[in-house]
Amino acid sequence: MSPVRRDRRLTRTLGAYSLFAVVESGAWIAILLFAFGEGGARLAGVVGIVQLLVAVLIAPALGIVGDRLPRGTALCGTYLVMAVALGLTAALLWFDAPLACVVAASSLANTALSVARPIHYASLPQLAPTPMSLVSANSVTEVLVGVGAFVGPVLAGVLAQVSGTWAALAGCAVLMLVAAALTTGLGLPVAAAPPGERAVRAAADGVRVVARDAGLLALLLVVTMSFVVVGALDILAIAFTDGVLDSGDSTVGLLTGAVGVGGLLGAALAAGIAFRARLVVTVVLGLGAVGLPIMVMAHVVTLPAAALIFAVSGLGKAVAAVAAKTLLQRGTDDRVLARVFAVHEAALLLGLALGTLVAPLLVSWVGAAGAFVPLGGAVVIVALIAWIPIRRLDARAVFRPDVLAAMREVPFLAAMSPPALERLSHNAAWVEAGAGQVVINQGEHGDALYIVESGRLSVAVDGVLRPHVIGPGDSFGEIALMQDVARTATVAALEPCRLLRIERDDFLAAVTGSSDGHGIAAEVAASHLARDRDPVTG
Repeated sequence: MSPVRRDRRLTRTLGAYSLFAVVESGAWIAILLFAFGEGGARLAGVVGIVQLLVAVLIAPALGIVGDRLPRGTALCGTYLVMAVALGLTAALLWFDAPLACVVAASSLANTALSVARPIHYASLPQLAPTPMSLVSANSVTEVLVGVGAFVGPVLAGVLAQVSGTWAALAGCAVLMLVAAALTTGLGLPVAAAPPGERAVRAAADGVRVVARDAGLLALLLVVTMSFVVVGALDILAIAFTDGVLDSGDSTVGLLTGAVGVGGLLGAALAAGIAFRARLVVTVVLGLGAVGLPIMVMAHVVTLPAAALIFAVSGLGKAVAAVAAKTLLQRGTDDRVLARVFAVHEAALLLGLALGTLVAPLLVSWVGAAGAFVPLGGAVVIVALIAWIPIRRLDARAVFRPDVLAAMREVPFLAAMSPPALERLSHNAAWVEAGAGQVVINQGEHGDALYIVESGRLSVAVDGVLRPHVIGPGDSFGEIALMQDVARTATVAALEPCRLLRIERDDFLAAVTGSSDGHGIAAEVAASHLARDRDPVTG
């Protein structure tokens, strides 16, 4: 897939996600406002928890949708399901249906949302042409989340106050129809299934991968805690507006929307930070920036001050989110990436559910203003606990831009996703070859692929020197690896050379997991073999 074509599809995917982000925040606030109007903060908390727990239980299993269907098709389908469910919820509110029916319909929409987000993040590596553009796509996604977190609640609050919550949800349904239209025809491939994988066990693979890795568990703890704050703030904002500011629904929208404004700034800041080779400091300090500001809310009595604190907290969440998602993409096999992101989604929703549950209890315990203090303190404690295991995960997910640059010169490696290339780069090694040194011998076992960064090398078959030479940007050694045969030629340095060596097992695991890369590598190997055997054109 060409970079230009990928960029166009990436633009459409990000455009659809911008609508998704508005709907996610707007529909959530609309439902909470409806529940708060029916039975106060306690009922709002119960309704929120019911919606979230349904998604928490289902999301990890449904993550297989993004690994077994073409990810563009899966993304479009889940957006369409969201549109139908939101439209149904709006109709039920219009006809004054029982609360249980409204909650059931909105839970369906929320479950579809929990499936769509992991598929979006699993699609980005297939769409982004380079590792740097993948980080940029993650950052842009978080910017869109920030915009949506501001625009969605504001629009929902205004529409709820003017026309009722049904109008806000109907508008959300229309936006999701547009998102579904934008994601039609993306043409993304199906992720290659691991050898011997059984369909029954496949849905649980994301859980198994995370459960075996302390670093991933700590990363998900950070995600969970950051969304505990998000879930709690939605309820606390309503209680704070009602009990301290003595204002209405539109003020709730402005206050919760301030988190989105901070998210915009945080995502822009994270765009540069996430290019770093080490991300643990970014993740942990970002989470600390979520918790520390809200601890001073007990002393705030004005809307501007409260909005500023919410914005700073949103900034920290955005920084931590971009770094955490980038680290998750770097360290996870693409064949199970959507399912691991589904577990990430479950952690996110669990955090929202816990926050929604805890917020009313904190309000009852210490009041609408004092509730922020223990919440912020808990976040800071989690950040400190997660530091060491995330640091180990970060050390394992090595970022080597010089190695990646060399790999992207080789067509069949460039066809792989950025995370797949990053994983392949971990064990690659630079080697030097002096003039006249033989790098590979005909007839030997093929144990590695070589990429030339500098220098020129000769090729000889059966002792006969071929007229062509291998130079910078070329690769050699893939014939023995792809066709499982002995070395078909002898390659020697004509001058001092710097080569990148990729071990056989690492190379085969990488190209097997990429349908594009495997096909191109096979074609290249066959072409090189035919060239080397021809004494005239070789």
